[in-house]
Amino acid sequence: MASRGKTAVAVVTQEFEALAHTMATNLGYPSLRIHVLPYPLDTRPEKEVRDIAREHYRPLLRTLGVKQ
Repeated sequence: MASRGKTAVAVVTQEFEALAHTMATNLGYPSLRIHVLPYPLDTRPEKEVRDIAREHYRPLLRTLGVKQ
């Protein structure tokens, strides 16, 4: 994506991390940045998911390349 002038990050859960890397490589984006969230999310209480979102917000921005 960077070669097209676009910055991108794939956000996946731990369960799909290997698949995300494989797909990115197979689609021609082996250096695609991937940010990994805990798995599972769908069975967690909403408050816990919101806490995870807060915990991962700044790290996700760093993965995206944002300088803080």
